[in-house]
Amino acid sequence: MTDRSDTKRILVTGLTLFGCLLIFFFGLRAVHAFRKFGGPPPPQRPSGEVESDVERIRDWMTVPFIARMYGVPEEILFDALGIPEEGNRKKSLEELNKKYYPQSDGMVEEIIKTMILTHRPPPAPDSPPVPDAPPTTPLPPTP
Repeated sequence: MTDRSDTKRILVTGLTLFGCLLIFFFGLRAVHAFRKFGGPPPPQRPSGEVESDVERIRDWMTVPFIARMYGVPEEILFDALGIPEEGNRKKSLEELNKKYYPQSDGMVEEIIKTMILTHRPPPAPDSPPVPDAPPTTPLPPTP
């Protein structure tokens, strides 16, 4: 009878340790993911509004995200970087820099900023002021 309870105890202890190792492993992966992305994403912009300050570009952003945010076609940005679009759309600027420009820190980010300043759409003209409506007089009641 004691052999069976010893086997149970070893099995329960082993499974508990295995569960703790799984929790530790996936916990480390979650911490790594949070550190990589550096915080919450920027707030959503109203439809059609584009960003104008290139200093807000960060190395965790992807080229398609930046293209959409600044209203510049992706093709222009990939051409300026001299890298293929295929296989690089989901990579961050940091990953692209490590792969294509390992000798120069921040080179991809600087190229992207320069191209955005060169190719961004012109700012929308201010809407003309709306003239004040002439005062209206009330209509007399109908009999």
